[in-house]
Amino acid sequence: MKFDYGKDTSLLLAVFNGDPAGPCAGDPDTCNRYGLNFRLRDPALIIGEAQFRTNQGKDDSGLARALKLGAWSHLGQFADQRYANDGTLLADPAGNGIPAQHRGDFGIYGIIDQQLYRPRGGAPDSGISVFSRASVSPSDRNLVDLQVDAGVVFAGLIPQRPDDRFGASVIYARFSDSVRAFDQDQINFNGVPGNVRDYEANLELSYVAQVIPGWTVQPDFQYIWHPNGVAGRDAKVTGVRTILKF
Repeated sequence: MKFDYGKDTSLLLAVFNGDPAGPCAGDPDTCNRYGLNFRLRDPALIIGEAQFRTNQGKDDSGLARALKLGAWSHLGQFADQRYANDGTLLADPAGNGIPAQHRGDFGIYGIIDQQLYRPRGGAPDSGISVFSRASVSPSDRNLVDLQVDAGVVFAGLIPQRPDDRFGASVIYARFSDSVRAFDQDQINFNGVPGNVRDYEANLELSYVAQVIPGWTVQPDFQYIWHPNGVAGRDAKVTGVRTILKF
């Protein structure tokens, strides 16, 4: 549902099936291969968002800005990342190793898009824009409890190629306190050196080139620090995506 208050403010509310694949021992994409399972008794995923906009019209000349503040809640059961249901540590060989369960999960987030330069007669997404997003969620039931990203986009600045775009972004995802404590617990109980997952960071560079109207090619490069939170295992990823609209 969407409620508009004037042209610059909106409130959105959505309710989804929080477990569309249903009980599944394998990959949910395999259990619900075609995404057509019509289940009505699964815990709900609820998302609410408030949006505030300025200078988004095609006739506006000021710098465009969009601010989004939101929250989500999942009504299902979630396993604790460190403690067992008998009160012991999950890494403790003397415990039963069955994670304690938490009722529900939730998070809050904020997003801002700010145009820094708008060409004369340009659209809200033209020129130079920066963006940032941050989200937090409980440490005891989530693998990642903090994620922050930011970036810059250059659009329509080459007169001969007005539909091309170049973007650069960075992402930082922190493994939760409970996950890091679990990793340390395993080291303490086993007496064997191991990895304590800390964070994963990503730098992405991308260029969207329009070959002809309706056909774009997008080369992409990513450098990843601490993949899966493990230091000393940096990775590089390259790829190309193409989109054809007709």
